[in-house]
Order: sequence, then C-alpha cells, then structure tokens
Amino acid sequence: MRQAREAGLDLVEVSPKAEPPVCRILDYGQWIYNQNKLQQKAKVKSRKSEIKGVRLTYNMGNHDLEVRANQAIKFLTQGDRVKTEIILKGRQKAHPEKVKEIMLKFQEKLGANIRVDQEPLREGNKFTALYSLKK
Repeated sequence: MRQAREAGLDLVEVSPKAEPPVCRILDYGQWIYNQNKLQQKAKVKSRKSEIKGVRLTYNMGNHDLEVRANQAIKFLTQGDRVKTEIILKGRQKAHPEKVKEIMLKFQEKLGANIRVDQEPLREGNKFTALYSLKK
C-alpha cells in the first residue's frame, strides 16, 4: 500500500482467493477506461449479419441487372447475406426457365467469391435464392 501511495496509483486486488492474495499497482480509472474501450470494440465486431433483399424482374435489362448486382456486392462486403427474388405475374409463370437464366446471369455478375447458400427455388409465383460471401 505504501508503494502505491508513493507512486500515486491504486492497489488493486487481482486474485483474492490465491495464497497469498495477488495485488497489482495501477491507475484504476485508466484500467476501467481501457476495459470499456475493449468491450466497445468487441461489440462492434460482433455485429450480426442481416438478410438484405434484392428484387429482380422478369424483363430486366443487363444494365439494371448490373446495378442490382453492385448493390448486392455492397451488402455482401458489409457482412450481410443477400436474398434475391423474382415475382412472376400472369403469363410469365409459364416460362420458369427464363427466370433461372436471369438468376444465373445475376450470379455471374456477383463474381467468383460468392457462395450460393440456396439455389433458385420456386415458391408459388416467386423464385428466391440466397447468397453470402466466401470466407
């Protein structure tokens, strides 16, 4: 305690159950500040990934597909997963093979470092696929 007072610091008991008890001389306020900073950094890094949606259409042009692919890439680089969907209306329901072509073009525009979590799947009049970034 005398050494801590001479140094102008605090005497902190680290392990009270040890024989003899272990103490450390340090600036307790600074130590608490550093612990809070570490917790904040851990909290930022533990951000949960969300599922972001990108809606494609049956009659979508190449440029529109590129814009949506860039948007999806932005979401993926932020750590989110991307769910794409195409909703079919009227006579479009008779041509599901064109939807698969659109989904494959979209997947090619995303690039090679993309993992397909769910292949294009038909749910009634809607096709959905799920993508994430390879680690």
